Amino acid sequence: MTPRTPRADSARNREALLDAGLRALRRDLDAPLDVIAAEAGLSRRAVYGHFSGRDELVDAIVERGAARIAAAVGPERDEDPLVALARLGGALWDAVADVAPLARMALSSGRTPTVATAMAPVRARVRAALGAAAEAGTVRTDIDAETLAVLVERAALDVLEVAPSHARMLAMTHPLCAAGVGGARAAEVARTLGADA
Repeated sequence: MTPRTPRADSARNREALLDAGLRALRRDLDAPLDVIAAEAGLSRRAVYGHFSGRDELVDAIVERGAARIAAAVGPERDEDPLVALARLGGALWDAVADVAPLARMALSSGRTPTVATAMAPVRARVRAALGAAAEAGTVRTDIDAETLAVLVERAALDVLEVAPSHARMLAMTHPLCAAGVGGARAAEVARTLGADA
């Protein structure tokens, strides 16, 4: 027996709940389920037709958001690995800038595995860029590549904690500095991106 596909209105309601949940969580990370349901124009009972409760709904919002962020980084380009790393940082900032509080919540809660799974392709690109840069001698090589990748990721995540007017530039240069690229070279790489920066 083949599984039934959800009715169109059921699928629309689920998407409406995910969209409403994102809007509500942007305003208040502790938004209760009834507020999210009302935002979607549905009853609290309707939520339970799709999710077992608020935690499962928030998990689905985080998973969808992480997948969208991973998709937003664009295709790989054949370019200087430091430029690729900076471009990746800028694209990630653009994708999370309007949901930074929710992204911080997702990363600081028990939802880290959900985010890690969705972001695996992005993490692979960071590691590939660092590997190419290490081969070229343009990043630090005094620590192993995996530790360097973790430092770069942590530096990129630190940018979520700030919201200055120059945050996008910081999102591009801060990970480069963590990789041992001097501030002047990091700024030069960011300027190389031209209109993208």
